[in-house]
Order: sequence, then structure tokens, then C-alpha cells
Amino acid sequence: MDTNKQKAFVVHSKPYKETSLIVTFLTERNGKVDAVAKGAKRKKSKFSGNLEPFQLLNIDYGGRSNLKTLFLAESIEPYKDFVESENLFSAFYVNELINFLLPYSDESTELFKIYQDCIQNLKAEKNIEVVLRIFELKVLSELGYEINLESEYSNGEPISKEKKYSYRPESGFYECSDGHTGKDLIGISSMDFSESSLRVCKVITRQTFDHYFSELNIQSRVFFK
Repeated sequence: MDTNKQKAFVVHSKPYKETSLIVTFLTERNGKVDAVAKGAKRKKSKFSGNLEPFQLLNIDYGGRSNLKTLFLAESIEPYKDFVESENLFSAFYVNELINFLLPYSDESTELFKIYQDCIQNLKAEKNIEVVLRIFELKVLSELGYEINLESEYSNGEPISKEKKYSYRPESGFYECSDGHTGKDLIGISSMDFSESSLRVCKVITRQTFDHYFSELNIQSRVFFK
């Protein structure tokens, strides 16, 4: 029997038949995977308590179809609570982003690490804006939608602290008299955030997600209320 034992996080789950669940995992080696956890809703299920989001698991699954069968799900480490309720809500946003944007079986150990670091930081840090902006920038880059914060689109000139710029997701930044300051863009590029650059970064990542979600027929406003 083929198996795929590896680390994973639950990013989504839904009922399946009377006693089972279909669970979407972000796995360390195989990207996003759907698997049926048979009997998971039974009180004495072997999966009981081990299919909660934000908990690092060892899982094993198999099957030839796109919908796998889950054999094993066990916690690797004690569960740690989030420091604030807002951090928990932000973690659900992160899961929804992964669930909707990431293609199935898109292998990326780096993306798994980006997600794991984000969840760990959301559990420990009170400044969630920095954690979320770093996560968004890294995910966009990893999925091939990297935002060029270093040079102008039209002429390739380096972004200048003395100028202002407007942004188009399909192209990049261009000089504009009433746009974002070059100083903020340079700060975002180096991930050295100020209050101002955090606000600008949020605007830019929202524009980018809106643009690419639209191409995928996904309504990003669901996440950004």
C-alpha cells in the first residue's frame, strides 16, 4: 500500500456522509491535499481531537484518486493557544487564503515553512499586522506573483525615497505625484516596517490578491471585510 507519511496542518474540513470528514491539509512535501477521514465524527474515532486547525500533525494517507483516504493523524507537539482572539481570527484568514489560492498537489516545502512560521508567530506575537504582511508578501512570491518593490515598471529605475509611486498588479510601480512614498516601498522591500509602510503594504497586497483572485473567480472581499 502506498503511503505518504509527513508533517501537515489542517486548513479546512467539511462533513462527508454520516460519520466522516473531508479534510484539506497543507502538507510538507505534497502541498494541498484532500483526504477522507472515515468515521472522524464518531466519539471513539482514532482521529478524535487530532484534526483541529493550527496544530502540527504527522499524517499518512493513500489512494490513487484526487480524494485520498486518511490513515493516520497524530499531534507532534502540545497545542499552544493564540495570545489574543484577534490572532486566532487572523489565523483563520491565513487558512482561507491557502485553501482558495493554492492549487492542489503544488509541491513546495518553502510554502509549508512560510505557513508554519506564520502560525507560530501569530500564536506568540501581538503585532499581527507585521506577521500577516510578511506572510502575504512571501506567499505571493512563492506562488509566482511577486511584487517588484525595487524598481519602476516603465524604465527599470530604482525606487527613490524622494519620489511617489502608484501601483498596478499586472505591471508594477510607476511614478505618480500623489502615490505611495518611495521611502515606504523601500521599507516594505526590506521588511523594515513603520506604521506608514504597514498601511501601504496592506493596500498593495489587497490590490494584488483582488487582481489574481478575480482571474480565479474567487471573491477576495470575503476575506477583507
